[in-house]
Amino acid sequence: GERYLSTPLFGDFSADMTVEEKEIANSTPSAPPPTITMPAVTDEAVDFVKNMNGSNKIMIWSLEYCEFCWTIFRLFDKLGLEYKVVNIDAFEYAKDNQGNKYRAALSSITECNTFPQCFIGGKFMGGAADACMKHKKGELLPLMQEAGAITDQAAWDAYDGDAFEF
Repeated sequence: GERYLSTPLFGDFSADMTVEEKEIANSTPSAPPPTITMPAVTDEAVDFVKNMNGSNKIMIWSLEYCEFCWTIFRLFDKLGLEYKVVNIDAFEYAKDNQGNKYRAALSSITECNTFPQCFIGGKFMGGAADACMKHKKGELLPLMQEAGAITDQAAWDAYDGDAFEF
């Protein structure tokens, strides 16, 4: 087993689990999480999502406690990128189930249910793993340049780490 190293709680731990930790993990029954019932997609929610995607050079749809979301934030921070985030599970979107309405609208646009979901220049790029792979392959920079999203070229040039280190 391994840990998601982006979790701050594991910052001082090895990536690999100890024998004792593996025994504990293997002794614990596992079941998939319950499914989430999404509300119907509304024009208002779709308009909000499209407006946010179109009015921000980099738009990240996120969940507050999602380790993959933290990964894309850390990568983009290292690269000196400015981005807009909507945490759809945040308290500000709880009233009237607004966060899940945005989530349903987002999913109807991207056909994707995982997080984060990142748009660059109004176009769906993918999630954290996609961003890391595109960075490693040299494909992320042209997307950012086309969107006019490079605000700190020196930070971008200075980062020489492994995109998957976060």
